[in-house]
Amino acid sequence: MTGYLKKIRIMIPLILLIFILSGCDYQGLGGEYPESFTIGGDVETPLTINTMMGYPIKRVTKDEKNYTTIALEKVIASAQPRSTSYDLLLIGADGLSSKINGNDLSDCHLSYSNRYDWELINTRHPISSQIKNLSAIIVISTDLDEDKKAIGIDDKSGYRSTTAGNLYLNGFTEKRIFEGQSEINGKTVTVYTTHKQVLPEDLLDFQAEIAVFGRDGSIKFDKVSDKSFFEISETGINYTASDLTTITDVAGVLGDPPRFSITDVTPDAIHQLEKGSDVMVIELDGLGWTMLKMAGEQGKAPYLSSMLAQSALSVYPPISPAGLAAMITGTLPSDNGINNREVMDFNGTDIFDKARALNKTAAYIEGDVKMLNTSIEPVLSVNAGDQDRNVFENTKKAISAKNQLIFTHFHSIDDDATTYGPYSREAMEQIYEVDKMVQELTRGFRGTIIITADHGLHPSGSGGTHGRICYEDMIVPYMIIKNEQV
Repeated sequence: MTGYLKKIRIMIPLILLIFILSGCDYQGLGGEYPESFTIGGDVETPLTINTMMGYPIKRVTKDEKNYTTIALEKVIASAQPRSTSYDLLLIGADGLSSKINGNDLSDCHLSYSNRYDWELINTRHPISSQIKNLSAIIVISTDLDEDKKAIGIDDKSGYRSTTAGNLYLNGFTEKRIFEGQSEINGKTVTVYTTHKQVLPEDLLDFQAEIAVFGRDGSIKFDKVSDKSFFEISETGINYTASDLTTITDVAGVLGDPPRFSITDVTPDAIHQLEKGSDVMVIELDGLGWTMLKMAGEQGKAPYLSSMLAQSALSVYPPISPAGLAAMITGTLPSDNGINNREVMDFNGTDIFDKARALNKTAAYIEGDVKMLNTSIEPVLSVNAGDQDRNVFENTKKAISAKNQLIFTHFHSIDDDATTYGPYSREAMEQIYEVDKMVQELTRGFRGTIIITADHGLHPSGSGGTHGRICYEDMIVPYMIIKNEQV
């Protein structure tokens, strides 16, 4: 028995030596390695990898050397890339980086050794992809339409989109920001945090100001200073403004935006009611600034084009419920809580409540469905043949009933622009029909008329769509008309 134990004692070191020489660190098979690498960029779940546990182990031979590995494809999949089409930026601790296409990672492996820490073992890629002392893998979406956290950018150079991964690839400045000092026993420690910064002027082409939109529906207008910067976070993009306030998880940026906003509807209307003027708000769903401009050039909006219109900013996301809520509450989606199509209950009071507090009568004319749970019930305009004609007739009834606040919502421009495209003949003809109805309503109303839209549209395939941060979706007309005589 004693001889048997001696043999065991001799065999254990030999077994461990075999593991080490074969490229496998035995500690990692049952626990954590002393070194780790991160996976970030365009992923749902950023990860820190310091073990092979949880992944299938495979023995790989390359250049007559044996490696114990896990599949790169499996590790990347566990971070959940946001696009099915992506590249991988492989970064070594010494700064050496290489980029490979992530669509085919067969025979791409990760191994750990005491000599090289984590390294790539790629049997089908050029040797330059075999990064040693791996510190990070950045996933870079190449199909930006599929990546739900891509940010839209529109400025003098036109529309484009980008992501945290793409910004990482295109370059950034690593800066250390002073956070404070502490002292004990006469010893002082200064604390800094490291930020991957992209300056606004390196990302946008603009003259004076930018509007930065958070994914929660917040907006920050900023005149850029030496304190302003975009920052690449683990999975998204943040913005620090010149006053050091922060927009977390940026959804998009517009260069030189208008300062009028559809959130001005409620304060403008209430101000006129307080002055004793009756008010009618006309919402023309989907009528973007560029659509109205084209319709005017084609003679399809003779009345609306004759009015003194200002360009105004919609809200993010530029969809009907969010735009309507912004108009009737005077607040952003980040405040009123309406940033999708599923929620109908908003935070705060609406324009109808405010009118009632002034002892004013109000009417709300909608299309064929209720969009939000407002403080007064809308008059629905159900007409399968011509919904907006029914909206028009119901609005005339509200005017005849001497309501002091009327809010009316036309839908057909958005419907036709979505089906045929925002600059199609059909959309232009529908603008022409609505233009005539709006003209007749304004001539029959004595008081102040506010005309605007919830959002615009951009072409998509054979039709149109909206929801991204671009001038076409985000910029709408805003008109205030004083009609003292009927």
